Amino acid sequence: MRKYATVSCNDPKRPTIRLNIGGKLLQVLKVQPTALNLRGPLGSEHNGEFTVSKGTDLDITVIGATAQKKQVSVGEIREVEAGSSYAIEVYAPSALVPGMVRDALTVEAMCSDGKVRTTVIQVTIDHQAPITMIPRGNVVFQRRDTARLGSPGAAPVRRDLQLMGTDPKTPFTITGIEVTDAPEGLFKISQRTIQPGQRYVVSIEVTEQRKERSIRGQLKIKTDHPDMPEVAARIYAQFGAAAALPTPRPNPGAQNRPKQGSSPVKLDKRPTPKTKPAPAPKVKPAG
Repeated sequence: MRKYATVSCNDPKRPTIRLNIGGKLLQVLKVQPTALNLRGPLGSEHNGEFTVSKGTDLDITVIGATAQKKQVSVGEIREVEAGSSYAIEVYAPSALVPGMVRDALTVEAMCSDGKVRTTVIQVTIDHQAPITMIPRGNVVFQRRDTARLGSPGAAPVRRDLQLMGTDPKTPFTITGIEVTDAPEGLFKISQRTIQPGQRYVVSIEVTEQRKERSIRGQLKIKTDHPDMPEVAARIYAQFGAAAALPTPRPNPGAQNRPKQGSSPVKLDKRPTPKTKPAPAPKVKPAG
């Protein structure tokens, strides 16, 4: 931490002096790691551990820890070094559906000065499916992507999906890929292996322009994983140029209106002179 102060004095040569004040804020309770991630396969219990240690000369004794949202439970609080460091075990119960939940643990410690101090650590629980697909959700090709189809030298319109196994002890392979509910040949599918048995990349490419504004399809990836024989994702492709903005119509009254800041047009108020009628032609009498 750094602060600055200006001191005034009666020295005519140097009436003000700037002082630089530096300091260091110490945490009474230090947590390592600063955030706890519990990650594992779906259907199993996850556990982890973090340490609480003293950050000043005050000795500490951890007396308890509670979860704010009750998503995790606290196990054994083990003394690593008397008055200095403690290890705390955390458990998360199994889940039926994959997903991530978050909680926060409040740790209480009695310090040697007689005061009880607390600190908070964030906990993330990730219940992973046997095969994780990244990114999750739908595969979307927007109009700005498909607009370059057919242009010479344009980059291919493609999206990549990564498939990763959650448990290294259960390898898997991709046995087949198909796209249903979409025009044949519109989506070109390819795959490559990054790490055999654990990580694969599936590429989806749009091959041509279509008259339809949007087309949907279903991507189905077959695997030999005993707990997840199929991974599916929805595909959306939009076609056609974006709608043009309406052309503004000119205001007839604004054309004759003087511009702001210009002098007004003065009209000639003098009366229009009257035109005299032409005299009638004279006719000579016949002689």
